[in-house]
Amino acid sequence: MMSANQADRYPARRQPRHDDDLLLDRPAPQDLRPIREAESAPANVHDAARPIIFQPAPRPRSALDTVSRGIGLLLRLTMLLILGAVLWGVVSFVGAGMRAPAAIGEGIGNAIERGAGVAAAAAQRVTDTFDPAHPPRQALAQDAEIDELLRLNIGGEIQGSTTRSITLASIQRRAEPTGQDSAIYAVLHSELRQPQETKVLGVTVRSTRDPQDHYLYKGETVRIGARLYKVNWVSMERQQLALVAYREQDRVAAPLKAQVD
Repeated sequence: MMSANQADRYPARRQPRHDDDLLLDRPAPQDLRPIREAESAPANVHDAARPIIFQPAPRPRSALDTVSRGIGLLLRLTMLLILGAVLWGVVSFVGAGMRAPAAIGEGIGNAIERGAGVAAAAAQRVTDTFDPAHPPRQALAQDAEIDELLRLNIGGEIQGSTTRSITLASIQRRAEPTGQDSAIYAVLHSELRQPQETKVLGVTVRSTRDPQDHYLYKGETVRIGARLYKVNWVSMERQQLALVAYREQDRVAAPLKAQVD
């Protein structure tokens, strides 16, 4: 037999009054029934709260894993190199910034000097316009001043020595020249004008003119007597030798190839 409290707890079902209550578009009254505590509560509270952990099974390392690790290591090294380059650039930039004031001052000084030079050159050009006889402003390459030109044929004699006679003996060509100016040379032959005699008890036992040959190339300097000559050119086709005498003998600093007193 149901008690009054149970009757209040479970309301009586409502009976349909007419057929409209059976329409499908209306929700049917819910059938309320008591929820049992046995069904709502879990059987074991500790079993329901325990987490479930899934661990993958270990697999053997393959060649792809090794390649992947190598690529990763290479990428790390690349990043380290890039970082080192960036740090070096920063250090260089800081050092350049510390040297910048001196460089800027030097650049300003050079710019001022160049500006002054340009202004002076412009003023000089204006002055030269009104002076047609002005000297050359650019540096000129000056050769040695020539006092005399000697052109000798084969057998020709060079004057200047009081004790020896000097003649052009021949013009020769080298078989293996080392340059254009060293391909042809001239042979000067000199000998005593008076033979040198050696006498014993008034009897001449030896007589010699002391012959000597001197080999001259283009550009070389030779002293004949008291004058200095420079070989101006040697011609194989003409069989000629050209010598020029320096005008200022004391200012010649070229080494001597031969000396004939």
